[in-house]
Amino acid sequence: MNNFELYNPVNYIFGKGQIAKLFSLVPQNTKILLAYGGGSIFKNGVYEQVKNALFAQYKDGNI
Repeated sequence: MNNFELYNPVNYIFGKGQIAKLFSLVPQNTKILLAYGGGSIFKNGVYEQVKNALFAQYKDGNI
């Protein structure tokens, strides 16, 4: 393996009602990586909630 360095400042937020905070926490025009596992994020509606919370920040609608 080649040598490399990774700097990854992350703010994890857990709990009820926290998705609503995304709009104020994620700066406009920021690239977002949404990592998930087996697909439960779609089944339980979390993906749509996150998408809706961030949608207003993106003029082109691409999330």
